[in-house]
Amino acid sequence: MKKFFFALALVFAGTTAAFSQVVVDGVNINNLEEVFMVRMIAQERFLSNKVTIFVDYGQSVAGGSRQRMEVINPRDGKRMRFNSVMHAVNFLIANGWVYEESMVLPTEGNASSTGGSTQYLFTRGK
Repeated sequence: MKKFFFALALVFAGTTAAFSQVVVDGVNINNLEEVFMVRMIAQERFLSNKVTIFVDYGQSVAGGSRQRMEVINPRDGKRMRFNSVMHAVNFLIANGWVYEESMVLPTEGNASSTGGSTQYLFTRGK
């Protein structure tokens, strides 16, 4: 019976990994063989306890629009809303990305200012 449940768990894990999607600007970055590293940018929202998440995988961001860096829900095509930075970090890890490091970047080079962003680097899982 244990072998049956173990086999069932392996099948479930395999199908979950096969359907994992991280969609940014209409592109499932999990399918891009040339992308080995991504940068996740987390910014706190003004007067909110939620965060805005952007993912840079090397895509062209014409006109500096960060809308092309937003994570999209593949089910409904709308921007994904994350409750916290850890929600977004866990989302990327669950979709096959490996956390490497993070750094805090202040706004306009002033380390004492608020409103900066934290950037997280992830590599493709093996």
